[in-house]
This record gives sequence, C-alpha cells and structure tokens, in this order.
Amino acid sequence: MQQQAGRVFAIGDVHGCADELRALIQQLPLRRDSLVVFLGDYIDRGPDSRGVIDTVLELEEYCRVVCLLGNHELMLREYLDGSDPRRVARFIYNGGSATLASYADNDGVFVMSEEHRDFINRLQYHHIEGDHCFVHAGLPAPPEEIDISIHGEEMVWMRRRPSMPEPEYSKIIVHGHSAVNEPEIQPRRINIDTACVYGRRLTALDVNTRQMWHVDRSTAPQPVYLRDTKDSRRHALRFSGSVPVSIVRPNGTRLAFETINYSEIGLLITPTKSADPRLSVGESVSGVIGVGETATPFKGVVLRVDPGRRIAVKIVVEQALR
Repeated sequence: MQQQAGRVFAIGDVHGCADELRALIQQLPLRRDSLVVFLGDYIDRGPDSRGVIDTVLELEEYCRVVCLLGNHELMLREYLDGSDPRRVARFIYNGGSATLASYADNDGVFVMSEEHRDFINRLQYHHIEGDHCFVHAGLPAPPEEIDISIHGEEMVWMRRRPSMPEPEYSKIIVHGHSAVNEPEIQPRRINIDTACVYGRRLTALDVNTRQMWHVDRSTAPQPVYLRDTKDSRRHALRFSGSVPVSIVRPNGTRLAFETINYSEIGLLITPTKSADPRLSVGESVSGVIGVGETATPFKGVVLRVDPGRRIAVKIVVEQALR
C-alpha cells in the first residue's frame, strides 16, 4: 500500500509577530513529511522579527520548510548592502526600524548573526509544488515563463486590485502581500495575508484540503524603533545620508529638499538650490521621501526652521503602508 504524501501548508505574512507564529505552528497537524511554505514578510513593523526567523529555523529541523522572499526581506537586503541611501530609506520608512530594534544588543547596536543573514540571502522568489505555485505578491506571467531577472521585483511588490482579472495559469497561485480581512479563495488564486501585524490574525492553509487555522493578534499594534542611544532626546535612531524629499503645497507647488538625517518619526532636511525654502513652524506638510520606485508618501508637521536652512519635520501619518 502506497504511503500518503505529506500535507502542504502555507503561512501568510508574519511581520514580526513571533508569539502568534509559534501559537499557529502548535495548531498545525505537522509530521516529518509535511511541507510548510512561508509566503514572505517575516520581518518589519511587528515586535519580534528576530524571534520569527528563530522560529522558522527551528521548524526547519522538524519538517520540510520552503521560505519565500517578501518585499520586506528584499528591502532588508538593500539596507544591509547600504550602497544606495534611497533604498536604505525605503527600508526604514516601511517598518524597518522594528527589525533593527529586535536585533539590538545590550548596547542598543544592531547586530545580526551570520545564520540570520544567510536565511535572508537564501530566500526564494517562488516555489512550485504539485498544482500550486507559491509566491509573495503574485505572478506577472505564467509559472513556466517566469524569469527572475525580469519578473523578480514584481513578484514581491505587485499589488492586487479589485479590477485586476483573475489569473488563468496552469498552477493555482498562493500568495500574501495584499492585506485582506478574510482569506480570498478563488479558483486559480488564494490570498492568505490576513494582516496580523495590523491587529487582525495570522493564517495557515492546507492548500489541498483548504482547511485553515488562525491565530488572532495577541497585543495591540505598537510602533517599535531602534533607539538612538547617543541622544536620549530622540526616540528613534537617525540615519545619515542624502535622500530626496518632495513636499507638495495645497496649491500644487512642489518644493524640493534633501535629508541631512532621518528616522521613521522625523526628518532633518535642507532645500536644494532650486527649492523655495519658505516653510513655517507648525505648518502641516505632505509629500514623498525618495524618488520613483523607492518613494514613500508621508504627512508631517514642521517643528523647527533654523537660519542655516535646516528644517525639522515630525512625521505624523504614513499615507501608504506596503
């Protein structure tokens, strides 16, 4: 009698919710021959990104585990590379400081082990298992036509919109990235990102039986930052580097600045040569940090305007959460 193949489970975006991940894994009927596919976004925004990766590494010792790359791990790779200040800023402004804080040593310094760096570097863009293709955000082309050098960025960044047609590929697409209140189960597509880090729940799915398991977020979402240990007045570590900042006035006028330093909760900026620097203390501002694909929208308020053309802005609202 032929032995039945192990069950295949997918787990949605975790985003630093280590307690919820451990509770979810305890619910799953795992065996040595089970396969668990993580759909990416292990890190950022939640309280314990390091604990999430530790938990995944522990699970690899028990059963077969496939770990996919999410856009947040791609941004962490860019941060660790450090060669492009705009991409470093993109990581920080998409919840990256929470990840850095989870790796802080006793002196408050970011330290990531080689084992965890290796984990980030070996993540796969997609995985095919039986009738299913697993990917973080989606597939811009049929599975058999995927070329990572061409499609890789879209596979971790593309966002589902209600007007988008459902895929008609040879495989059923299983993904996360686009947060939903309840899992989306379509004939050729399944989305199980149920936004645990935003106060909802973490979801696992047996892709063949469609049985699901859920764990609700155990604590209210709280912002977590790597603190600036050199300056007790600052709640978050500031990063040096020149990153373009564009502020748009209500009348449509666009003012151009660049950062002197920045954190997730504040900017110290200076106008470029072509900019009109006339901002006032207490003025509400909005715009984008970075340019092109690296740009992150923000809203803030001007706290200080120095005679030396330095302007301090407190960020009060993120307009777009990725």
